[in-house]
Amino acid sequence: MTISSEFQIIADTWKAAYNRTDAGQLAPLYSQDAQYISGHVPGLVASGRERLIANFQVGMNMGGHIDRLEILSAVESGELANVLCAYHADNAGQKVSGRTLLLFKKVDDKWLIYLHMTVV
Repeated sequence: MTISSEFQIIADTWKAAYNRTDAGQLAPLYSQDAQYISGHVPGLVASGRERLIANFQVGMNMGGHIDRLEILSAVESGELANVLCAYHADNAGQKVSGRTLLLFKKVDDKWLIYLHMTVV
């Protein structure tokens, strides 16, 4: 499996969970100490997996839906990787496009997101 296909599987899993409006299904994709940085978060940062997942659930409950999530680049260096994505979404009837930067670390031979930054 190539690096980009491995991260495409993670991206597809993330999108499917989000669109099912079940943030709990996102939890296994994130490290315990993960951070989400976005203008959609009070204070701009949700720190810790539980807070991050709760924030995503709020967005889902407000009608968020990811139409497309496309990996633009993926670079691995040992136990760390960065993945840049383009996304197109419908947020309660408003179409938006933006970029997402995901930083991964290997934990027990599994890639986990430790930093997720979204720019609309």
